[in-house]
Amino acid sequence: MLPTRIAASPLAVLALAALLAVPAAPAAAQAPYDLPTVPPGGGCTSELEARLAFGLCPDSTFDFYATGAYREGIPRPEAVLGYPIGSWLTTYGRMERFVEALASSAPERVRVFEYGRSIEHQTMRLVAISSEENLARLEEIRAGVQRLADPRRTTPAEAAAIAAGTPVVVWINAANDGSETAAFEAAMQVAYQVAAGEDARTRELREGAVVLVNLAHNPESHERFVAWYNSFVMGDPNAVALEHDAPWGMGNDNNHYQLDLNRDALAQTQKETRAVAYELLRWRPQVFVDLHGETTQYFFPPSADPVSPVYPEQVERWLEVFGRANAAAFDALGWSYYTRDVFDLFYPGYWDTYPSLQGATGMTYETDGGGAKGVRWSRDDGTILTFHQGIAGHFVSSLATIEAAVRNREARLGDFYEFFGTAPEDAVVGDTRTVILLPGDDPDRLLRLGTTLLRHGIEVQRVTQGGTVSATRYTDPLRAAREVPAGALVVDLAQPAGRIARTLLAREIPLPRSFTEQELTRMARNARRAEDEQEEYAFYDVTAWSLPLAHGIPALASAGAPSLRTEMLPPLTEAQAKAPGGWEGDVAFARPGGVTARAGSAYVWRPGSLGATRLVARLLDEGLNVAVSERPLVVGDSTFPVGSWIVRPGRNPAGVHERIDALAREAGVTVLAAQTAFQEVGPTGTGSEATRSLRAPRVMVLAGEGAGENSFGALWFYLERRVGQPFTAIRTGDLDAETLAGHDVLIVPDGSGYAGVLGEEAVAAVRGWVEGGGTLIGYGGGARFLQEQELGARYAEVPEEGPGADSTEAILRRIDEAAPAGAADPLPSASAGARPDAPLAAPGAFLRTRLDLTHWLTFGYSEPELPVLTRSLPLRPSLGGANPAVYAAGDQLVISGFTWPDNTQRSYAGAAYLTADRVGSGRIILFADDPVFRATFDAPAQLLWNAIYLGARGR
Repeated sequence: MLPTRIAASPLAVLALAALLAVPAAPAAAQAPYDLPTVPPGGGCTSELEARLAFGLCPDSTFDFYATGAYREGIPRPEAVLGYPIGSWLTTYGRMERFVEALASSAPERVRVFEYGRSIEHQTMRLVAISSEENLARLEEIRAGVQRLADPRRTTPAEAAAIAAGTPVVVWINAANDGSETAAFEAAMQVAYQVAAGEDARTRELREGAVVLVNLAHNPESHERFVAWYNSFVMGDPNAVALEHDAPWGMGNDNNHYQLDLNRDALAQTQKETRAVAYELLRWRPQVFVDLHGETTQYFFPPSADPVSPVYPEQVERWLEVFGRANAAAFDALGWSYYTRDVFDLFYPGYWDTYPSLQGATGMTYETDGGGAKGVRWSRDDGTILTFHQGIAGHFVSSLATIEAAVRNREARLGDFYEFFGTAPEDAVVGDTRTVILLPGDDPDRLLRLGTTLLRHGIEVQRVTQGGTVSATRYTDPLRAAREVPAGALVVDLAQPAGRIARTLLAREIPLPRSFTEQELTRMARNARRAEDEQEEYAFYDVTAWSLPLAHGIPALASAGAPSLRTEMLPPLTEAQAKAPGGWEGDVAFARPGGVTARAGSAYVWRPGSLGATRLVARLLDEGLNVAVSERPLVVGDSTFPVGSWIVRPGRNPAGVHERIDALAREAGVTVLAAQTAFQEVGPTGTGSEATRSLRAPRVMVLAGEGAGENSFGALWFYLERRVGQPFTAIRTGDLDAETLAGHDVLIVPDGSGYAGVLGEEAVAAVRGWVEGGGTLIGYGGGARFLQEQELGARYAEVPEEGPGADSTEAILRRIDEAAPAGAADPLPSASAGARPDAPLAAPGAFLRTRLDLTHWLTFGYSEPELPVLTRSLPLRPSLGGANPAVYAAGDQLVISGFTWPDNTQRSYAGAAYLTADRVGSGRIILFADDPVFRATFDAPAQLLWNAIYLGARGR
């Protein structure tokens, strides 16, 4: 039996020796390339000349070719592109031509792999560069690295032999955030240098490493921004210039669906993410560098706090090694940079944290030039930053990183092996060894999560025979005997992929104590200051993300090894792993569905699943008649819950039988065929008065200035790719009575800028439309904006003194008690303008809401509580309508994630998450937070579908 921890192995000794060999303050000669640069502007005699040259003045540019020795016949980037790097933003097609030229001119050093296509059908390429000898045995190298990633089949001695004879694999990732343009350009220059350089140090890089260059992780973001910027570039460094202010949707980091791929590694909802993640597991790099921008100065690790406690000690040790190597290179050139600030290593959706959970040293590098700063940018000290300089930063850091990896090659490979060898033991924390995922109200969510886990390389088992286990529920810490049905999924955390499994599935990954103490101390100081004098908190993203909670899947945690009868699910094929996100590609398993027979009276199916909603959407879109039961339903000897769906053949075209069967199979929904409307018991059958006919909703969604691009994008992706619901997107500035006419539903996504775009006329048009029968849905910032408008609904006022009635002294005393003792700095005296009782939004924590299961908005839910990811403050409760979901009170409020002592409880307990009001003939339905956040945190999504399909009564 293989040991789960490698103690005193030869590889560990090599790692220690390599680290000791890294000098604390490397000399300038240790910089990878001693390339000259001088302060910008030295060679330009006028501002006009600098603009026309985009800052590439003769004696002011960094020389990418100063090493001098290059193989003849390999074209430089400028020879293919037609201009020097940094003097224009390169389009995707020109990059492709350069890659083709590079590979064809040096096939023994360069190999190009087409690994996927983006949503807009751009070919995604991974460029492998190494020595002739390494490329000749590339498959052998990949196989050896794969053996290091599974210590169950590789002994320490075998691993040492593999490490001794295997080059280190270094992945340079560019254009993840495609509008951060310096990364894209730098990747081409790095690829050329490694492939063509003939100096001794570049040859050493090729011999000691396989360098993988992914030039465009996010093609759509890059191409969209470049097309716009190249159309308006003037080289004007003034921050207010047009070229530094791209329109809504054009200048961001999002893909086709306006979703941020640098948050998507967690759930892998997008096609591009799935392709990159699959290749990551296929190549298993030991070093992964994600190139970004634009900070005020260059950033490279070590990372800021918090760093996830899931990582072993070696992660931070290697960050120090690579950070020092980069510092030596930058110091030799006299360049400014910073480390250990802003960019943490906690949320697992980033493309530094995620590779780190897969055994690599994952790092984010942020350059200061390019992107929104364009080709020239005026810094706060008056100096001019050029696009060329931003590219040079990434060029130098990438080469310094590859060189450090080569110099520490054997040690880095040894620690890669150890990462997976220690995972089975380190991933089992406290009383959780096994996670069991139950079907709940929506078995399709379980299949989607199971597929996602397989995409991450996690071993998943399926229960073949139901049984009982001693376990706690994620929403109930009491350990008890729990029933587990056949079909449930089981994940044993004691596996080589245990660290990523624990990170994705655990109820909570705790923040390091030092970080929470830092933030609580800031809270204590801020409580004594007026709002405009307060410090910013250091939370970079959400603090909770457990995928079972995010998807609303019931989950159990057991202390023992799996004791149920199970079967191991097979790994995904490449086609399954890289399938486009959406209904067809989210699940790799068969979805059983279809009608039970040909109905004589009605077809009936249960609510609560995404498949059930998709079936409704498709039927309505095709013009078929669907009804909903507003009371529990009896059909023959079967009972159906309130909210069940009904299709009556007598009220539909003759082909409805074949069509509903086909659509039910596609949606994975079992539809009962009723031969009679006569029910044996109860007042409600398929023809009862308690059934209501639906109309196909004509949906409009606000987009453009004021709306959150990510929030709009998540809804776009969900409606189009998962539900199959057509909708019309409209610019916020075009909202008026004319555009509203002919629509039944208006959705206002999360956003912080509506007040600056939607004026009195737009608001009046919306009110008239609602009064006439429209359904208005808003969430997050959109909901808060709508609550402040005169739309006819009434909401409770927030007391001026804050959510509680305690005195200022009492509140400050409780805040002091929550703050860490012995703070380095004394707390300031309280300002007259301070509001210590002001509510603070939870920074992305799972809070518990209580559902009114008798309200139509909760149809499809069987449990009275629902976890919701919380990033915004609660809504003001409705006074004249209903509050179907409110935050829980007492110690039941918080499920996981960081919350503010006393403040979160006082701000949220009993407050409204969901409000519903009738205004005239229409409705206003508001959510405190985005119910489909990032197309991942979608436990509340059924509430949204009910708002759309049950709220819309037609015009």
